[in-house]
Amino acid sequence: MDMLGRRIDLGRLGIVIGILYWPFEAFVHTVIFGQGHFLAKLLPTEPNEIWMRSLISVGFIVFGFVAQRMLDRQHLLQLRLQQRKDRLQQVIDSAYDAYVSMDESGRITGWNRSAENLFGWPLQEVLGQQLSELIIPAAQRQAHERGMEKYLETSVGPWLYRPIRTTALRRDGSELMVEMAVVPIQQDGEQEFFAFIRRAPDK
Repeated sequence: MDMLGRRIDLGRLGIVIGILYWPFEAFVHTVIFGQGHFLAKLLPTEPNEIWMRSLISVGFIVFGFVAQRMLDRQHLLQLRLQQRKDRLQQVIDSAYDAYVSMDESGRITGWNRSAENLFGWPLQEVLGQQLSELIIPAAQRQAHERGMEKYLETSVGPWLYRPIRTTALRRDGSELMVEMAVVPIQQDGEQEFFAFIRRAPDK
């Protein structure tokens, strides 16, 4: 409905501009340049003048519809991308493993329902917060920060791309053993880290 409404509006706009071009042209000639009478300029008899004005009017109309068609395609692509993003988020939210993502500054950018259940923090309270302060025990935070700094400088991280076993911190202050796999992805010059985490089985 939104796309149809925008198409009709731009189509009408192109038609209106195409029609108004004739009286505008006549107004410029008669009022500004003082050439002849308004009606004579509005309805010319010279074939070349009629042809040129008609061509310009049609050009305005065609341009309006072509521009709207391009905008509609762009809008449709954005809509499809958003739908795919929403579906992906639904898959992430329903995943058994906790999903956590953070940017290169260490701030949390993603957090699914399993992460809420595992760590006790709701999504609304963790977005934008420092991950190390929420789920990494105090004794391990310095090592975590050094590892992050080294990776951003050298792109080397032995803790990436493979499952590792470590200790995590819950909201209530308790600690638990977890298994997680971390994957870095760089996009538009910015680094992000994605981790899937689960409670480690008892040995």
